[in-house]
Amino acid sequence: MKGFKVITAMKDSISEKDIIVSSNGNISREVYHHLPQPQVYLRGSMGLPVAVGLGLALANPNNRVIVVTGDGNFLMGMGSTVTTSFYKPKNLKILILDNKSYFTTGGQQTVSPALNYSKFIDALNCEYNNSKEASEDQIKEDLSRFLNSNTFAILHLVIEASKENLENIPWHPEKISKEFTGKISKSS
Repeated sequence: MKGFKVITAMKDSISEKDIIVSSNGNISREVYHHLPQPQVYLRGSMGLPVAVGLGLALANPNNRVIVVTGDGNFLMGMGSTVTTSFYKPKNLKILILDNKSYFTTGGQQTVSPALNYSKFIDALNCEYNNSKEASEDQIKEDLSRFLNSNTFAILHLVIEASKENLENIPWHPEKISKEFTGKISKSS
């Protein structure tokens, strides 16, 4: 399944109160173009989506926080994942879209194949680990169960290395922050 199809499939399971933190590059563009705005679209912040998600989850316990990250970003910020698993905020979900490449910058291979995601995520005592390549129907089922769980959870999905040809997010970081802050103050 292609990453943008996974992101599009999230529409059925999210609400306006949800906070989505998307990693820089294609994933942020796909979240911006396919899911309700505003969200937290990271730019120039490789390896930080999980750390940002943890901070937002702890600061906003009444909002579900969904981190959507690629394998390259996830691997770069694995220490944040360990810290996050210590706190285990029930309102935090981490979705890893693993295409085994730094797709935004030209498709260079990541070291994702060297990590046994199942063992890593199991060691964190998290729910909804799924590192196998699955059918589109199975991915949608796993995604729905993951997003609707009442606990801290990580879902690892192996996806196709492909992207849509989308325009970049037209908002500068200041506008992203302003729009998102307005969203949070309305939902409080």
